[in-house]
Amino acid sequence: MRDGVAFVTEDRRDEGMLMSVSIADNMALASLRRYAMTPIGFIDETKLLETASETAGRLGVRAGAIGQQPAASLSGGNQQKVVIGRWLMTQPTTFILDEPTRGIDVAAKYDIYAIVDQLASDGAGILFISSELEELTAMCDRILVMSRGEIVAEFARPLLDPEVILRAAFRETAPA
Repeated sequence: MRDGVAFVTEDRRDEGMLMSVSIADNMALASLRRYAMTPIGFIDETKLLETASETAGRLGVRAGAIGQQPAASLSGGNQQKVVIGRWLMTQPTTFILDEPTRGIDVAAKYDIYAIVDQLASDGAGILFISSELEELTAMCDRILVMSRGEIVAEFARPLLDPEVILRAAFRETAPA
């Protein structure tokens, strides 16, 4: 975090959120120091709620009162937006997104893709990890293929052929 890196885990429910805590508090978890008003750490709730509301609005989080509504009440896509929003509030330069669309509906996937595109357009570095090849070829400018813990191939636009990428993942060569 100190170096401007944000990590969005693939398991938002168990590793990425406190489900019984409000949306705003979930969003503020990584940047609480910014809202501390005194050396002993009293939190400026007004400023925290204002920033969380602004970030939630920018990401299109569909929720009621984010200062009271628990994260567990949100759909999977909105939960994922909250996790991304938490990291946006730290103002990172690099995002590691591990399976960012796992377990969300098609409409929410497109919302997440739009958020990732905007982050990249704004100059953020994005490491996008996915087991969905279609998703990778649509979202990435460059793909590194890992097999058995090592990088075995690298592909760049416009040469993102799914068949060739799969062959590399299984350490197969192209047919003659």
